[in-house]
Amino acid sequence: MSKVVMSLPDGMVKNCLIGGGISLLSYILLQMLCALLVDRGVLGLEQMYPLVCVTAALASFLGCGYSVLKGKGTSMLSVPVVVVVFLALTLAAALLTTETVRIENGLTGLGLSMAAGGLLAALVGYNLPKGRRGRPGSRRRRK
Repeated sequence: MSKVVMSLPDGMVKNCLIGGGISLLSYILLQMLCALLVDRGVLGLEQMYPLVCVTAALASFLGCGYSVLKGKGTSMLSVPVVVVVFLALTLAAALLTTETVRIENGLTGLGLSMAAGGLLAALVGYNLPKGRRGRPGSRRRRK
């Protein structure tokens, strides 16, 4: 194994893969909700691309939030890894369903939205209280 993989905190790879899966699943569910809203006439078709970007940011926030909470804030390295896993899974699904994926079709905005959701999760996770870090035996005993 390489030294990079060996130096990662315990369970980080698993948390990143689960976070990427949570991101993808929530992205699909949010896209189905947006498609339902467009079909019912609540939203117009011209609002679809901004909705795609918002749902990508929200899904990325959920997946990265899971990774940050499971990692207990020890390493923020998991956030970009979750975003990369989410982007890779999304691109793989796009390549399986279409013939070409072009940047002109909004791929840059989608990637930036995913990164923004991950950054927001990292900022929120960094500001969460860390809990007690003292040694368990260092409490004063009452007599």
